[in-house]
Amino acid sequence: MTTTTNKFIIFGAGFYGQKALEHYGAEKVALFIDNDASKQGTLCKGKEIVSPKEAAKLWAEGGYTVVIASLYGESMALQLDDLGVKDYVFFISPVHGMYETEELVLNPYEQTKEAETECEWSSSQKLSYSRAEVNKMVEKLHDNQPLFNHIEIETINRCNGTCSFCPVNKNVDPRKKAVMSRELFEKIIGQLEEMQYSGRLSLFSNNEPLLDDRIVELSRYAREHLPKARIHMYSNGTLFTLEKFKELIPLLDELIIDNYNQNLELNRPSREIVDYCNAHPELELNKKVTVVLRKPLEILNSRGGDAPNRKELVEYPDDRCMLPFKQMIVRPTGEVSLCCSDAVGRWTLGDLSKEPILDVWYGTKFTKVREALYKGRKYCGNCKYCDSFSLG
Repeated sequence: MTTTTNKFIIFGAGFYGQKALEHYGAEKVALFIDNDASKQGTLCKGKEIVSPKEAAKLWAEGGYTVVIASLYGESMALQLDDLGVKDYVFFISPVHGMYETEELVLNPYEQTKEAETECEWSSSQKLSYSRAEVNKMVEKLHDNQPLFNHIEIETINRCNGTCSFCPVNKNVDPRKKAVMSRELFEKIIGQLEEMQYSGRLSLFSNNEPLLDDRIVELSRYAREHLPKARIHMYSNGTLFTLEKFKELIPLLDELIIDNYNQNLELNRPSREIVDYCNAHPELELNKKVTVVLRKPLEILNSRGGDAPNRKELVEYPDDRCMLPFKQMIVRPTGEVSLCCSDAVGRWTLGDLSKEPILDVWYGTKFTKVREALYKGRKYCGNCKYCDSFSLG
């Protein structure tokens, strides 16, 4: 490894690392770090990729700042701490967008190959890496439980989609229909306001948010009362009109439209929104709107055995899960679910129609779940079958 007079070392040689290189300028970047051994010793954009241990030696010589450029940033920071590297910054905030890109239309299959079989999904390198990162992060959080930095408030528990991987698509949804009352919604937002909440807020969960005809009004109320929160929304886009898009987008920090089409073609509402964004570059809507080309017939995570198109379940008995340490999922009744993968609401850890948010979050049920998942998924019901290893 050649020592240079460059100022920055970028941790992450993927999409976000390359964006960081553009941001800081190639002349100021010495090299990349990556945990993927197959990348180490190769070049990325003309810069050498090295292991974290090698980069730590260079950092110790002085004059460098490590830039963490990955959605796994919190875990990478722990890794640097263990190596004695203290001078680092985040290119992406820990409360980041779900898609940190200015591409208006994104094809995720160009970055990550679609799994053709359940076995291929279960044996992917990405899954293996995520499992290791989750285990490390839970170790950090176990003795110092912070407030959640992600809350999903599902105002109506219905979806108009038919995605094969979803346990609550409109053809198989077992839930009794429920719509959150305005009184309960304002009560929850009011408590978050008292906390000066600044994490991620979603007015959806396992549903299509535009099925609630109050969604613009509710989003406006949330924006007015939670100015520091990062408000983002996922939608399949089918119920959007251009007028509704124009009303909603100023209230959000991020809008992700999952454009479900097996041929990866834009559906009509998505096309209208893309055309509008392209016709008005002065609005810079590409910085907060991402239309993601998705296939409705796709193998994704098992949802603890609830995903309709997953039959070959693998057990993860000794793995941990970070979701109950980082996120709160609120159903329209005010009941709080185990996590975002608990789509049908098998677990209830509290009820915000009767209990304050903080009493639920730091209460007995959440605490017992966290203790169980710290020991391993086999201690927490069907969690042993869940192959979701999200960092929250």
